[in-house]
Amino acid sequence: MNEPACRQPASRIAARTPLLPALLALTLLVACKPGEQAGSSAGSQGVGGEDLVARVLFTASGSFDAQSQDKARVPGGLRRAVWQKKVPFDARRVTIQYDSDARPMTWMLELQGPGFTARDLAGPDATAVKTAQGPGLRPAAASRLRDTVIITRRSDLKILTRSYATQVEPALLEAFAQP
Repeated sequence: MNEPACRQPASRIAARTPLLPALLALTLLVACKPGEQAGSSAGSQGVGGEDLVARVLFTASGSFDAQSQDKARVPGGLRRAVWQKKVPFDARRVTIQYDSDARPMTWMLELQGPGFTARDLAGPDATAVKTAQGPGLRPAAASRLRDTVIITRRSDLKILTRSYATQVEPALLEAFAQP
């Protein structure tokens, strides 16, 4: 049987199709790369294109808890999760301690042997502070980590929220009051 006259072979259709839709799709893919946000205070890229601050916040909120090797209850109504194998970002070991009733606000991350500095995480506009546990940085008000303090201890980092300091380590509250 003969094909209808109005139907062209696929090779002819492809030859006549303009490249504009393909170029538009390519442009959108390049322009919308994951992890690139306007105004991001820390530009370091992590796994999968996510920026470092996002990775820390996802870890703090519980997104990677299923990958942790150890979960436990801690006195004071807190919980703890530890990563030693499938660590959420570039560090030898990550420990989070948090209040399960207020996890997004009340958490503390300890990073052993991170592959980045406190300044990388806090951003260039962070303020240096002194704490009872050593020198630290307060990220700028525009940062997504604005209500935290990042303490440097030898080659390790400790990141905690104001709420965690209020509830668990009140001696560190002075770092939040420093200009």
